[in-house]
Amino acid sequence: MTNRFLVGVAAIVTVMVVFLGFQGRQFSMAAATDGLLPGTGSLSGTVKAPRPFKAARVYARNVDKDVLFMVYTSGGAYRAVNLFPGNYEVHVEEKGFLTDAQKVVVGVGANATLNFSLRLDPSTSDVVSVSYDGLYPAGRGRELAEKTCIICHGAGFLPRHHWNVAMWNAAIAQMSIPAAPRILPGVLDATDRQELSAYLAQNFGPDSPKRTIDVGAEMPLDEKELSKAMYVEYYLPARADHGTRLLHDPHFDQEGNVWYTDRGGDRIGKLDPRTATWKDFEIPDPKAFPHGLTVDADDNPWWVGNFDLGRLDAKTEKMDIYPIDPVGHEEFHGHTLVLDSKKNVWFTNILENKLGKWDSQTKKMTLWEAPSQNSYPYGLVVDRNDKIWMAEWIRCKFTKFDPETEKFTEYSPLNTPCVLKRLRIDSDGMIWYAYGMFRAGKLGKLDPNTGKMVEYTLPMPFATPYDISPDGEGNIWIGDDSNLNEAGKPGIPQGLMNYDTALVGFGLGNQKFTYYPSPQRTAMPKIEVTRDGAIWYCARDADRQALDVLYPDVTKMRTMAAYYRLSPK
Repeated sequence: MTNRFLVGVAAIVTVMVVFLGFQGRQFSMAAATDGLLPGTGSLSGTVKAPRPFKAARVYARNVDKDVLFMVYTSGGAYRAVNLFPGNYEVHVEEKGFLTDAQKVVVGVGANATLNFSLRLDPSTSDVVSVSYDGLYPAGRGRELAEKTCIICHGAGFLPRHHWNVAMWNAAIAQMSIPAAPRILPGVLDATDRQELSAYLAQNFGPDSPKRTIDVGAEMPLDEKELSKAMYVEYYLPARADHGTRLLHDPHFDQEGNVWYTDRGGDRIGKLDPRTATWKDFEIPDPKAFPHGLTVDADDNPWWVGNFDLGRLDAKTEKMDIYPIDPVGHEEFHGHTLVLDSKKNVWFTNILENKLGKWDSQTKKMTLWEAPSQNSYPYGLVVDRNDKIWMAEWIRCKFTKFDPETEKFTEYSPLNTPCVLKRLRIDSDGMIWYAYGMFRAGKLGKLDPNTGKMVEYTLPMPFATPYDISPDGEGNIWIGDDSNLNEAGKPGIPQGLMNYDTALVGFGLGNQKFTYYPSPQRTAMPKIEVTRDGAIWYCARDADRQALDVLYPDVTKMRTMAAYYRLSPK
């Protein structure tokens, strides 16, 4: 009887062990798929290497939808969630290592597993990494290059050219044309120009070696923060006519779609991020070259381009065109546009140095000359009192325009010269701006009531902040394109800086900068933040044109749609 009792107990214990083991496996699987959005799956695994590494990037591309999900490793492990179901190609990228891509199928509500082993990369590059002082020998020539070429194009632009004196002279002449000078009048006299072209030819001539800038610092990577993050990159389909694509200015509608301009020439479009479906809307004028875009309260997109202001009726898909110059219909170079509370459309004219307004009541255009000559009016925002704030790119200023008095008030940041492209307004009415200098990038805030300014230096040398945006949660987001706004065009070799482009979060409470390296090296000319804190931008200068979104914390991800928290500024 005792033996029977012991056998019975053993059987019960065995069943309990098996049951608990099964429950444990079920718990592990549940943890891997916990909190997924409906209709999605997940992917997780480990990454090993023969030497230590930090925050390697894991790229998982859904080949059915042509959408990429990118996450970072933490302690050698990774996890990507809310993936579209389907077939995936997955690989890992980490500086100094190589690995082979793997394939996997991700199912709805399921977790797929892939592990990777990195191996050392034995390849070498013929591009030499040189310090700034080594690349640009000190002297009068460098001083001239800094206040003309480098201040605008960035420190990584000149090394990719190998021109003789005549070619450098021609480039300087092109940048000095009276109609729209990038090198402002009075900056260079004849002697200066001769000395500058000689300096450039001596250091970046036909026989100069391939070189890049060694910035002398590694991008700060916080694995704890990066382990929460995920990028999604939606690749733009090729045009049926094989025309050029060049995405710009993302903007959300009230249905969660992301609108954009396609500066390939003649269209705007929208992406539904929930299904990864795209739709193009052709503009009647094939030379429209739309640049800026916004969406009104009725979900109708507005755009401005080289000749016209346009509005698409989202319901009928009919497009209304309003010529900027209705008489001569001359090229205008419209750049950025915003809507005020009266539904008037304001826009900048970058080459003609003007601020423009389309009156929603009279349907008439009015143009005002910017206060500084050749200022290249760029980014535009409107405050809660319908005052217009405008960035003056080349002049390194920003300006407030009062529509009632028609007067401009100019402000200069604390450090000049600089290039300043965009502005934003937070919920407290503070004006945020960011700019690049010779060797540093700055984030700044202006209190328009007191005129007080505060500025913060980005930690990476040679940072080139393009756009900024508050997220309503105590963070300011910055797109740092690392001078690739000029050097990273598709088809042009990259690697001009020894660190990647990134979205950068700045915490107002702890004043800490957190870097999120982007999937592709690209400029981020306009960023928009959703009500859930996701940051969207167009990968304008990347090898593959795409709309990108960063989720800094995927646990806060409630939808793949894009909605504004409040009316965007």
